[in-house]
Amino acid sequence: MLLILCAVVAYAPAIGAGYIWDDDILLAANPQMQSAHGIAEIWQGKNSRDYTPVTLTSFWLEWQMWGNSAVGYHVGNILLHALSVVLLWRILVMLGIPGAWLAALLFAIHPLNVASVAWIAELKNTLSGAFFFASILGFLHARKTGGRRFYIASIIFFLLAGLSKGAVVTLPLVLVGCILWTDRKITRRDLLPLVPFAVIAAAVSLLTIRYQSRAVDYGLLPAGLPYRIARAGMMMWRYPGEIFLPTGLSPMSPQWFPDLHSPFTWMPVCGVVLVIALFFLKRKSWGRPLLFASGYYLWMLLPVLGFIWMALLQETPSADWWQYLAAPGIFACVAAGFTVLLKRSVSTNVRHGLHALLGIVLALLFMQTWRRCAIYESMETYCRAVIAENPHAWSMQNNLGIVLKQRGDLPAAIGCYRQALIDNPRFMEAHNNLGNALAASDKLPEAEAEFRAALLLRPGSSETLANLADVCFKQGKVVEAYATQAEAIKADRYNPARYTQFGMMFVANKQFDQAATCFKNALTLAPGDITTQLNLVRSLLAAGHRREATAACEEAMQTALKSRDGKLIGMVASLLSQCRRP
Repeated sequence: MLLILCAVVAYAPAIGAGYIWDDDILLAANPQMQSAHGIAEIWQGKNSRDYTPVTLTSFWLEWQMWGNSAVGYHVGNILLHALSVVLLWRILVMLGIPGAWLAALLFAIHPLNVASVAWIAELKNTLSGAFFFASILGFLHARKTGGRRFYIASIIFFLLAGLSKGAVVTLPLVLVGCILWTDRKITRRDLLPLVPFAVIAAAVSLLTIRYQSRAVDYGLLPAGLPYRIARAGMMMWRYPGEIFLPTGLSPMSPQWFPDLHSPFTWMPVCGVVLVIALFFLKRKSWGRPLLFASGYYLWMLLPVLGFIWMALLQETPSADWWQYLAAPGIFACVAAGFTVLLKRSVSTNVRHGLHALLGIVLALLFMQTWRRCAIYESMETYCRAVIAENPHAWSMQNNLGIVLKQRGDLPAAIGCYRQALIDNPRFMEAHNNLGNALAASDKLPEAEAEFRAALLLRPGSSETLANLADVCFKQGKVVEAYATQAEAIKADRYNPARYTQFGMMFVANKQFDQAATCFKNALTLAPGDITTQLNLVRSLLAAGHRREATAACEEAMQTALKSRDGKLIGMVASLLSQCRRP
């Protein structure tokens, strides 16, 4: 209960946080969350860069409970983290690791985990973490008691973990490490129960690689193996550094481009090899616990070290949330070392000093976690925090530009989009957003150029085609605007907004019959949309089709009455009387 309380209190400021980055895309702007057939689409893997159906199903269930309120999602993340903390404690107890409770406490309150716990989208971390630790605990129970139920439960938990986040695929190797730790050897009989875990790991790995490959490769990084090895070596030192000295944490650290011809570039890799080799040579004495801890840590980091292509690696070589499941290896090692040192201390003063030191460290970690939760208060606070730590985070520059544009600060938004394009000239979304901001600033020729640049990168983008059509129309290029809008509709023929936009163009050009046809098409796709219904009524009236306009207005009245909006009902009634006027 104390572990749960510490975890909840440490992350309490995150409960009032809002949506950041892709939270909106996953929830409020995701049609799958708002329909019964969304569950089927989730498990079919539609419209997703990762195959994480268990995580998305959890979001679907939460949406039914919390809707658009962020509080429930944050509370759920915190409680899942607390559950993982308790499960980790029990695993370490079963393995006979000294200081198991302290290790779990470090995992509970360490600021490294703020990115995983305070960010709604990282439910895939906290959820997969709970299943991951439950799977290990079930496996250890099965080995200890011979209980078949625990073994089957362990396999099921691992499957659920893999369908929550693909990074858990190294669990079979972790189980091998647990067997070696408890038995000091491993036999063919020990390996046989691991076969189902290996099969699940292979399947999840293939699915993850397949879905990750759908993301855009901007060509910003060297693709060769030497670069990947050098980067991985550097990250193997950077990540532990963030655990021991969590003052320079960053959700997204700056990119690293080493000189592959310099011998200093390869020193981190050589250092990792030498350290592991030393632990291995001393595995029968003091090196055994260090080999176990470091082996677990490196295995769990392996999927995110860059050997396998991941979209976000184009922007950052490391991110806090990527070592959520790896860090407990270090925490366990530190806690065990401290506990052993405390027991071997003969002097009472030394023990008091060690306890005081531990209290100070825990208090500092707790305060740092509490403070970093403020970063996740809103999209703006998050973007500004990341940009302060990594000015070349081009996706954050783009996201900050969106926030500033919504606020009406167009010059600042334009500056953000331009900076994003300096760091990633092939960032299609930034071109499109910059075009929108320039159009809103009445810089139509510049906006047109940005939309055309975006279309060169992604020719079939319906949204960009529609934006280009609007800008062309405002510049008097009516024929080109019509042709471009027709392309936008062809690219996204089931989107009612495309027909509505075309209809508004025809209205502005006093082509009311064509406008009415567009509004009818939009209503076929989105029946009961009151705005489109009123646009249709006005177009029919302007075209002289009074009888048809009356029928359309009566349908609009039915929609208005359902809304119980008095102002809207009055407006439709006024329009209806106009339709019936002789």
